[in-house]
Amino acid sequence: MLLAALAALALTAAPAETGRLPPAPRELFRVVWKKQLVAPEFADYQVLELGGAAVDATGQWVVVGTRDGWLHALRPDGVLAWEFQGHGAFAAVPLIQAGTVYAGCHDGKLYALDLATGVLRWTYDAREQLGTRPKLVNGLVVVASLQDTVFAVDAASGAWKWHHRRDLRDGFTVHGAADVLSDGQSVYAAYSDGTVTALETATGQVRWEQHLAPSGPYQDIDSLALADGRLYAAAYSGAIIAVDAATGKTVWTQSYPGASRLVVSRGSVLAVTNTEVLSLSTRDGRASWSVPLKGAPSGALQVAGRWLVIPSGIENGMLFYEAASGRFVRLLDPGSGVSAPLALFGRRAYVLSNAGSLLALDLE
Repeated sequence: MLLAALAALALTAAPAETGRLPPAPRELFRVVWKKQLVAPEFADYQVLELGGAAVDATGQWVVVGTRDGWLHALRPDGVLAWEFQGHGAFAAVPLIQAGTVYAGCHDGKLYALDLATGVLRWTYDAREQLGTRPKLVNGLVVVASLQDTVFAVDAASGAWKWHHRRDLRDGFTVHGAADVLSDGQSVYAAYSDGTVTALETATGQVRWEQHLAPSGPYQDIDSLALADGRLYAAAYSGAIIAVDAATGKTVWTQSYPGASRLVVSRGSVLAVTNTEVLSLSTRDGRASWSVPLKGAPSGALQVAGRWLVIPSGIENGMLFYEAASGRFVRLLDPGSGVSAPLALFGRRAYVLSNAGSLLALDLE
């Protein structure tokens, strides 16, 4: 039933000749299993599951947090191994590293759990909603809050090491925050006022700080990418920017209103705005292609082999574009849309639907 529905929904928009059926959709993936993680409720309407899944380095575990405050650990066959309950929504992808699961929660706590058993190892109370994927660097776990604070704690004990905070800008902001990034020496973070900072990993001291966003009502920078000594940022007020990671000096800027997400792959910055998907050269920012976006971007982009995969919220689902050309290829909609990013391990991919179902896919 599910496969039939997916096939029906996934037909491409290529026009058919009069009297002819459109071509069959390309089989980019096969649904292996589906696991309902959140019990449906009558009042649920246009809900979002923003957490998404993480896979450990061996592919033997997949861990996903859901809006009802639970972390779920499953094996590759979909069998549930353990669950852990927080006191708020898990709205970011957890991190699995060296047998430990690190997960930030909207209850203000950063949790560290044993991967094999789900037993709690430690908790750090940030007292702010944690809404980004934790990053492990030089023995520290670094995570950002939705209130423009970056926290660094000891990975073994959860003890506070440092934090860096910017005052929240006046007025409304775009909900969400960019995942922190690191090259070992520095931690890079972005804020709702359009600023990006490089912080010394060991101490949190500011190495450089730049306001990158153009003027406008929503200057949020909610997406960063780091590659080959450059840091790339998407500013919602209208720009995609490349800066030198060591100095913060701007290398190039391209104007794109509503820029919200980006990823770097094979010499290209692949990005989405409210209306289009585009590919820019990492060298100078020139566009190699731009196509209309079928929906609204809602989560982090992923490059899966040849495909750029975009979660696009309630109305559509998971969109597959050809990364080299921008050609729209396929749609995966489990019936409620997809807002969380794809998790990859080899050919296996995991997708969390807005209805709280985890799907395991085998990609082509």
